Amino acid sequence: MSSKVMIASGKQQGFSIVFAIFVLVVLSLLATAMFNIMAAGSDTVARQVLSARALFAAESGAQRQLNAIFPPGASASVTASCAGSAGSPRTNTFVMGGLIGCSDVIVVCDYVLIDAVNYFSLTSTGRCGPADDSAVRAIEVRAK
Repeated sequence: MSSKVMIASGKQQGFSIVFAIFVLVVLSLLATAMFNIMAAGSDTVARQVLSARALFAAESGAQRQLNAIFPPGASASVTASCAGSAGSPRTNTFVMGGLIGCSDVIVVCDYVLIDAVNYFSLTSTGRCGPADDSAVRAIEVRAK
């Protein structure tokens, strides 16, 4: 009877090694999957930050151009800061020191004169991030 017990326990010794290897493989696959998910998440956050910075850069360019068209304290708009004449758009490039990591903001400005009222149209484009993977945002503003 004791010989049967010895044979049965002898066959079970290799099972614990196989089970341990199986557990290690499963845990390493889980760790790899978690690492990939974390890496993708951090990449997404970085892209969102660049996108938000590009949007803020575009908004800053539009606000700066509007400030040139409608100077504080002035009673009339300054059309020369926007375009040479109605229907001939002007491209202004702003270098803003506060927009670290962003390239120059480009603002295209034009106006139309209708019934002695100037209607201004601005398209501001902000670009942030490295050249090969940058975020670009453009906004359009209309004012009179």
